[in-house]
Amino acid sequence: MNTDKFIIKGVKLTIINKSEFEMAGFKKALNLGDGSIALFISQLAESGKIKKLSETISTPQQIWVCLSDCQSCGRGCSEFHVCCRVCVEKTENHDFSKFADNEIATFTVPASEWVLYETNNKIDTETLHKFGVYELVKEIGYRWNENIRLHFDNEHECYKNGEWISGQTYHFLLPVVPI
Repeated sequence: MNTDKFIIKGVKLTIINKSEFEMAGFKKALNLGDGSIALFISQLAESGKIKKLSETISTPQQIWVCLSDCQSCGRGCSEFHVCCRVCVEKTENHDFSKFADNEIATFTVPASEWVLYETNNKIDTETLHKFGVYELVKEIGYRWNENIRLHFDNEHECYKNGEWISGQTYHFLLPVVPI
């Protein structure tokens, strides 16, 4: 349910409420800034695993990249910056029977308010990152919900070789609480 919509510095922000939900996909502990996240996504795409994940339901769905700190993902990796999950929101309509046991990791995300950031071009996406997701949301009276230490985005679907893919919409989903 959408509750409020804002445009801040060219970026559309929508506050939504989501009850607890489950995600399913592939996960790996990785570091920020060394290219390992892009490499992980690329390896999943080249091996057909992202396509296989998208085929778990008949209707089109968002393939998300979820980044969380490694402590909150349950693995407790101290030598990595983040747990990276390439995942879908799991529903009763999904069929994961084509996956081997333990090939797919699932995790539950608590209920929260969320800010959904949306941009439709490279410049607005760069603006979002320049001003920061944590700072922009403060301008509308919210802050990051630190009890849910993760975020979701689909940046991997918006760029090819560093160039924006025309017609794509960048989504960034961050759990928030009112200030």
